[in-house]
Amino acid sequence: MMICAFSLAAFAGSTDEKKFSVHPNPVERNAILTIETPLGEHSEITVFLFNAVGKVISEIKTSNRTVELNAPDVSGAYFLRIVEKQKVIAVEKIIVK
Repeated sequence: MMICAFSLAAFAGSTDEKKFSVHPNPVERNAILTIETPLGEHSEITVFLFNAVGKVISEIKTSNRTVELNAPDVSGAYFLRIVEKQKVIAVEKIIVK
């Protein structure tokens, strides 16, 4: 199994907006996804990984600033969504090779 780590770094852009980036993208199958959340206080975030037809592949609830999950083992387009207090704060398209 090949491991290619990539990270999603989220930063507070303003009080209402949070920005992030994913790299490398595209990523190899079965890679480790590391998610860095903003420094601001939050009780809990939920990280969702969806396939191209909207099926949830993975869901993680955490109050940690760093989250790791395995990228899918099937090539294709996926979407990462981070939700904080029932509000979507980040969405990113991820390509798995």
